[in-house]
Amino acid sequence: MQTKKLLGTTLALGLSVSMSTANAAELLKNLKLSGQFDMQATSARNVTDFTTRQNNNGGLTRNDRIGDAQTRIMLSLDWDILDDVHSRVTLRKSDRNYGTAGGGNANTNANSQALDAAGVLGNTFVDQAYIKVDKVFGAVDTTMGRQFYGQSGDIVMYFGPSDKALYGLPTTSIDAVRADWSNEMVGLTALVGKVTGHAVGVAAAADVDVHGLNAMIKGNDMWNAGAYLWRQVTHNIGALGAPASFGNAGGKNDYLYVAGVKAKVKAGPAWAGAEFAKNFGQNRTVIGASTLNAAPGNASYTGWALKVDLGAKADLGVAAVMPWAHFGYGSGDGSNDNRNHNFTAISPDYRPGSIYGRFAVAAGGASLGSGTPGVAINSNALSNRKIWGVGVKATPSALSKLTAGVSYWDYSFAVRPGVGAGAGQKHIGSEADLDLSWQHSENVSFGTGVGQFWPGGYEKETIQSRDLGTNANTQRGNNPANLAYFDVRVKF
Repeated sequence: MQTKKLLGTTLALGLSVSMSTANAAELLKNLKLSGQFDMQATSARNVTDFTTRQNNNGGLTRNDRIGDAQTRIMLSLDWDILDDVHSRVTLRKSDRNYGTAGGGNANTNANSQALDAAGVLGNTFVDQAYIKVDKVFGAVDTTMGRQFYGQSGDIVMYFGPSDKALYGLPTTSIDAVRADWSNEMVGLTALVGKVTGHAVGVAAAADVDVHGLNAMIKGNDMWNAGAYLWRQVTHNIGALGAPASFGNAGGKNDYLYVAGVKAKVKAGPAWAGAEFAKNFGQNRTVIGASTLNAAPGNASYTGWALKVDLGAKADLGVAAVMPWAHFGYGSGDGSNDNRNHNFTAISPDYRPGSIYGRFAVAAGGASLGSGTPGVAINSNALSNRKIWGVGVKATPSALSKLTAGVSYWDYSFAVRPGVGAGAGQKHIGSEADLDLSWQHSENVSFGTGVGQFWPGGYEKETIQSRDLGTNANTQRGNNPANLAYFDVRVKF
């Protein structure tokens, strides 16, 4: 009897293992690997404080220098779960700089076998993990989970890897449910997501939710257009009914709406593109006196932004020449009324210029002007900014893989800052760049260039005031920021 039971158990186990192996093989039979390798080499000077000389202010970074090379590796796994259900997982590791340890699990607890947080697993991140269901209700593709969204450079909302070599190579994602529908002329995308969440079981949740609809008219080769409406809800956890005020968000939620339209047209060798975005809603986030021009804690969003791009392409025989021009304007707040006049985006990625754009946000403390007091001049948004640039690119006929470009950029506040030593000035600075790119193949590219950024009136007055307060005998000059870079991208 025992022999029969043992035989039956063995047979059942064998069948189970066989079926599990077969199912696993079936599940992963369509597994595809893809990814991206980025290397970012940066050599820069005076980026944070625009100061080369010595001074007596111990808080200064003085002659700050950057010289490093960083890598980012992203690996995506795609497979079909069912005929109409697909999945993607994207892993990333981007914490290592050249000359540092490669990472590992040297510090291991013998009892728990837990990896050190500084090891490989502790610094490998899941940037995407979603499933996609085809043709729900016969027409709507539905994506659920952690995912990227938007296009790099967007003035309103982008989640994904920094594609324009933002220093530190950061990557963002959003947890969302996305629905896509399209026909030959129109495409619609609806998204409901969460930017900031809370642990399961926590009652008070300072969450940030995003909802929106994006519509695109496909047009033809000569034109296309689109419109969008996004809402971001910031959940405040103060006492119910408590009003917002300086330093206190209160108990009511913050509702930010961003509505916009965009279009692009071509006419012969020339093209033009424009985008206009407008804010609505109730601003009930914490507001402090150190902001540009502080509005009351319970205000209405009224900001707006405009972005215009012009360009052309002419074949001159020896080279294809592409002149271009750019203008961006985002409203600022110059009053203390019950309106927030600053243009407010959700997750912007607007980073013009090689220096202003590369050091747009803090990454290891190396952001533009972060070593000077006063209002931050670094930004990846168009809020309270007036920015213009002109340039030209050229691709020689004899070297069709090479593109060379020169550009000039100018940056100002739209409204004079209300605080800081440079409060009477608008001009942030200007820069000139020389950029070269080599398209080795469809999936392999190299980029290199140099640039120089000259601080404007706002930074000059800020630096002078700072130095006079700590060392009255110092020269009150300032120095430009310099950049040389070399970037590599390989897609596979």
